[in-house]
Amino acid sequence: MSNHSHDAQHPLNAIEHAEGNVVLEGIKAIAQGFATVLKHHPREAVTLEYPEVMPELSDRFHGRLSLLSKSDDTDLCIGCQACARVCPCDDLIQIDMHRDDDKKPVVTRFTIDMGRCIFCGNCTEVCPVDCIKMLSDFELADYSREALVLDKKDLTLSGQESDEWRAKRGYTPTVL
Repeated sequence: MSNHSHDAQHPLNAIEHAEGNVVLEGIKAIAQGFATVLKHHPREAVTLEYPEVMPELSDRFHGRLSLLSKSDDTDLCIGCQACARVCPCDDLIQIDMHRDDDKKPVVTRFTIDMGRCIFCGNCTEVCPVDCIKMLSDFELADYSREALVLDKKDLTLSGQESDEWRAKRGYTPTVL
């Protein structure tokens, strides 16, 4: 037997061989990372200086929920509770309503717990009068959970704001 074949069988030579592979693999990984950096270096940065520069969001962005109103600032919501029934988060939307002397619906309480909302948009899709919509507001953080429970006053947009929202998105309301 030659010394060369004997050396290959030696445990220390096997360890040195394995360490050599690890070192080569490490150098290869570093080279790949460096190549990626060099490839992206000449590109223009896409980072925004948030919050000084706000991102442009799609019209389909799922942000804060709001209630649209009629042009004369009266409630558009008819209190049908379709939004509350379709919501996958149990008891997230709370609605109380009654009928006035003319048998018209009057919503006395409308609350949404934004802290529990998963922003799925089901409530906006099912509303028969296109009352509940998602705005592009995404800065919803607060210091307490109670502050994230929005009531009718917090949720409702004025008639002018509602009209502007509809005009911007080309909506024609079902009921006015």
